[in-house]
Amino acid sequence: MATNNTSEASSGMPQLNFETFPNQIFWVVITLVLIYLMIKFLVIPRMDNILTNRRKVIEEDLVGAENFKEKANDLKNSLNSEILSAKKTSQETLDNAKEKAKKSISLASNEANDMTEKIIRDGEKILEKTILDTDKIATKVSEEILPDILKKFISIKK
Repeated sequence: MATNNTSEASSGMPQLNFETFPNQIFWVVITLVLIYLMIKFLVIPRMDNILTNRRKVIEEDLVGAENFKEKANDLKNSLNSEILSAKKTSQETLDNAKEKAKKSISLASNEANDMTEKIIRDGEKILEKTILDTDKIATKVSEEILPDILKKFISIKK
């Protein structure tokens, strides 16, 4: 064992021993080739699949978002057109109501004017009749009183 220790001590560090370099180079190359093959055939295809799936999902999401955006714009346009239609309909209804109210007011005003004129005409007729009746009564009374007045007037003069 003592001879063994002396040979190990004289050779130095085993990693720097030139006799083991070809063996170390062989295993380093084998390890690197295996790592390369493992990365090339296992890791990269899986990553490629993952990235491809992500791209597909993103593209599908973008297409879906675009569809939703188009639907939202269509809905917005239809709502705007319905709102405009409702405003137009309400404005027409309001205008019709105003027109009917004006006609009703005009008819009521004309009716009131007609009734007022009728009442005035009736009042004038009654007034004329009353005046005629008053004239008749006054004439009748004067005719009845006139002889008495004449008698008294003549009697005073005599």
